[in-house]
Amino acid sequence: MKIKILSLILILTAINIFSQSTTPPKKEFRAAWVATVTNLDWPSNPGLPIEQQKSSFIAILDVMKACNMNVVVFQVRTECDALYKSQIEPWSYWLTGAQGMAPGSSDWDPLQFAIEESHKRGMELHAWINPYRAVKTIGQYPISDQHISITHPSWILTFSSSKLKILNPGIPAVREYNLKVCMDIVNRYDVDGLHMDDYFYPYDPVISTEDQATFQQYPNGFTDIGNWRRNNVNLMMKMVMDSIKAVKPYVKFGISPFGIWKPGYPSGITGLNSYDVLFADPMAWLRQGSIDYLTPQLYWKIGGNQDYSKLMPWWADSTFKHNRMFVPGHIFNANYTNTELPRQFRLNRNNPKVSGSMLFRVANLVSNDKGFADSLKNDFYKYKCIIPSMNWKDVVAPNPPRDVAYTRLGNSPTAGFKWNLPLTAADGDSAKRYVIYQFDNALISSGDIADPKKILDVVGSRSAQPKTLVSATGDYFFLVTTLDRNNNESDISNIIQVTLPDVPSLAYPNNGAVNQPDDLVIKWNYANPAASYRLQISADPNFATTLVDKQNLTDTSFTIANLVGQKTFYWRVKSANVAGESAYSQVNSFTTGYPVAPLLVYPTNNTSLIPLLVNFSWKKTANTDSYRLQVAKSRNFDLNSMVLDTLGLTDTTFVKLLDCNRFHFYRVASSNSYGASLWSDIFAFKTDICNGVDDENASIPDEFLLKQNYPNPFNPTTKIAFNLLSNGFTTLHVYNILGEVVATLVNSELSKGAHEVTFDATGLPSGIYIYSLKSNGKQLSNKMMLIK
Repeated sequence: MKIKILSLILILTAINIFSQSTTPPKKEFRAAWVATVTNLDWPSNPGLPIEQQKSSFIAILDVMKACNMNVVVFQVRTECDALYKSQIEPWSYWLTGAQGMAPGSSDWDPLQFAIEESHKRGMELHAWINPYRAVKTIGQYPISDQHISITHPSWILTFSSSKLKILNPGIPAVREYNLKVCMDIVNRYDVDGLHMDDYFYPYDPVISTEDQATFQQYPNGFTDIGNWRRNNVNLMMKMVMDSIKAVKPYVKFGISPFGIWKPGYPSGITGLNSYDVLFADPMAWLRQGSIDYLTPQLYWKIGGNQDYSKLMPWWADSTFKHNRMFVPGHIFNANYTNTELPRQFRLNRNNPKVSGSMLFRVANLVSNDKGFADSLKNDFYKYKCIIPSMNWKDVVAPNPPRDVAYTRLGNSPTAGFKWNLPLTAADGDSAKRYVIYQFDNALISSGDIADPKKILDVVGSRSAQPKTLVSATGDYFFLVTTLDRNNNESDISNIIQVTLPDVPSLAYPNNGAVNQPDDLVIKWNYANPAASYRLQISADPNFATTLVDKQNLTDTSFTIANLVGQKTFYWRVKSANVAGESAYSQVNSFTTGYPVAPLLVYPTNNTSLIPLLVNFSWKKTANTDSYRLQVAKSRNFDLNSMVLDTLGLTDTTFVKLLDCNRFHFYRVASSNSYGASLWSDIFAFKTDICNGVDDENASIPDEFLLKQNYPNPFNPTTKIAFNLLSNGFTTLHVYNILGEVVATLVNSELSKGAHEVTFDATGLPSGIYIYSLKSNGKQLSNKMMLIK
């Protein structure tokens, strides 16, 4: 028995090792939903400044790119509204804060921006729409006069118990309207796909007799209302697919239906289902060829009555039978352990009928929920890949790019790959993306690109600067292939060798330069063929320690700050590219000409009972023309806490009358014609008690306490009171439900006792907020509600 058990363990271990060591797929659909409804993923709040909207979307894309993902599914229609320039439907409330109100700039088009930024990164962008939902929550915000529920109220089905309104799928004009919206996006935008989710007929509540009159008016040959409802959806899906094929056949059409088709499919599966609750029939869409890919929302763990390990293979088999792509949808469920999603991904990888995965939602990926983003980067998506092609679409491979080179990019200070457009393919298709491969020898054939470990990057332009390989020390060989709209891949381009870059030569300041200013700009010359540079500055000519160590610099200059005055420093630069790093340049030196920071004299640090008329003093520094003195009520010297900020002082003393019984902080800087020194040390002191009475001991709380704000709910201001048991640095932050800081009410040294602050929420949307007090290692939090 022991021998049998041991044999079984060895077999299971071997299987596990094999599953971990097998070559990852070169072609895989790696997607995430970017939800905009109720500001789930983006933007974090309605009405944010456009630049903030842009930067936060770029941050999402950069996380996805770092995880080697390749498809962005961006929600652009949440409830018959638009997160793009539409002449059909009003601007979304979730974008601007008022439905129908345009963004602050007429140039701002989130969908166009998302497409451009995704394509730059070699990623596809699928525009995600909700086909029928018209008003998610009745009364949540004012509805625009342009909204379909106002302009065509007869097209609307209302479900008062859930405050929901939907477009009536049984009305032919509604189908035409939805088709118009879909094709407006497809025709005007360079989207790679159109995506719909599972909001067809509602499941909360399940539709009853609300559309009975529509059924009688437009029976379409049906006598059973359930079959009629399913046919309404089927008709629209076919209309959309046929229209896409007619104008842009390369655009993919995908749907993410509810994860259970019917109870008992597969055996043992129970629960809400797509077929007779939402009246959506994915099997019919497959039969009639109305979709390119299915992404069932398989939002259940392995095991139980909705078992992922049963549902996934059933959907895979059903989709494969009809020669369509299957990409299961996964969710970051709060009840999942940190091993659940990895287990599901392993099941996917072991099933050749699974083409990838789609994650709901991207915010959980960005926050690295349960460490899953790390799992993607370090395991499942460790290597880059390309999106699978669809063999029922165009299958003609494009031609390879021409004249691939690694050289200086224009007049920029860095080098990179560049190439010319390929010759037009036999089907007239154009290049859409490019794949850069890296090898350690020149003996490369077309078959060698089958290994995804050789993919250096996938990009959307005809030049690229992949990350430099700072650990590499030798020459490498590279080639590029073309991907067309259907991700068919060309043969290989010419093969090029990239060598280590030259050692940079230092340009400014001259070696041994003196009297350098506090805004010194260091410069060096372009090193061929460098893609980036590394700058080091040290007070030690041997660089045993460094004060500045900046890598991946893409300019040949750098502005220095925060160096000590009247001191000699040493600097050097090395260059890097995809083949590795050069040696360091020669070491040059320079000496700063501005003064050193003063030494503070009075008040001494951490003293109390300082007379209110304070005679600040500090020691004189050499080569100094004047001094600057700052006094504040917080250590960070923010504007709200600043008591004194005076410059141009030629003496080393200054007298200032201060408030009684308060903590204060002060610092001094010296300056001359070459600039200002660093700030001195910060000294803290407390002024004398008020009128002979020690306020501090008048009322000492016996509990560290954060009180409930009053009033609550509030609009737009409320008061927050708290007690501190001892003096100390204290913070009071307000967070939204996404955990983002929306206000900092306290960020300074406070004395023990009772305190109260006012929170003004003007400009913030209605909702739940959390305020958190932290002092002396202790923390308390409460919730409050803003209702406008």
